[in-house]
Amino acid sequence: MTNEEKILSLLEKLDNRVDQLDARQARTETLLEKHGEMLDRLDRRMDQLDERQTKTEIILENTIVPRLDALAEGQKALMEALAPKSRVEALEEEVDLLKTVVRSLSRDMAELKKAQ
Repeated sequence: MTNEEKILSLLEKLDNRVDQLDARQARTETLLEKHGEMLDRLDRRMDQLDERQTKTEIILENTIVPRLDALAEGQKALMEALAPKSRVEALEEEVDLLKTVVRSLSRDMAELKKAQ
């Protein structure tokens, strides 16, 4: 094999390698394009999620929180208007005592009427 043939053989091998590299580069570029498209889709989805989160925060701030504040104020007013438990218990004891006294007085009156 002459030098010229060796050089041609090497050039042919190099040419084949370049073709293989070109094919790999084309596949790599295709993959990069697909990844780029995926990233674009993910960016759009993230933007949509950010938008939804912002809307949710606005709804919470403008609708839910004021309603919760109004409920809390109403509950506070009710708690202030209601008699405390200790006061209710004291009144119940007083009513029980008055009932007992009224029964006793009613019996005494009935006995006095019988005695007349």
